[in-house]
Amino acid sequence: MRVQHHAQHTFGTRLRRGVTVGLIAAAMAVPVAGIAAAQPAPPAPPAAPAAPAAPVGPETPAVPGAPGLPAAPGLPGLPGAPLAESATSITLMVNGVDGESIPVSIDSTATVKDLKGLIQEQTGVPAAEQQLVTESDVELVDSETLASYELADGDIVTLAVA
Repeated sequence: MRVQHHAQHTFGTRLRRGVTVGLIAAAMAVPVAGIAAAQPAPPAPPAAPAAPAAPVGPETPAVPGAPGLPAAPGLPGLPGAPLAESATSITLMVNGVDGESIPVSIDSTATVKDLKGLIQEQTGVPAAEQQLVTESDVELVDSETLASYELADGDIVTLAVA
């Protein structure tokens, strides 16, 4: 008998709490599972004429030669990249295995791996088999940028096949 009385009392208390919380939430317009779906949505406010949006943060510089496009901060080779790595197109002379010199135009912020891809397109030598060496006998590493080796327009790179 005592257990039965406790169960009835607890159930009633929980039900009252649930109803009270639901009514308070509805009054405060706080969505509660089951209650929010039953209420109609408030009417939409009338549409205001479109006004140009004011910039929230500091303005980002636009891409040179392409007005209206925002810069992409921190991405090498793209506008907004650090000035030390600004993209400049360079043409390297690649001395091939047959002694022929091949001009290759590429951004200075590109990686050696990108350069090897261009050389593969022009010579047919797979990039994985290429070894590139500068005039000062420095071997180029795939993950490094051309700018990190301070390669400039007209520099000579020698191609060897591994």
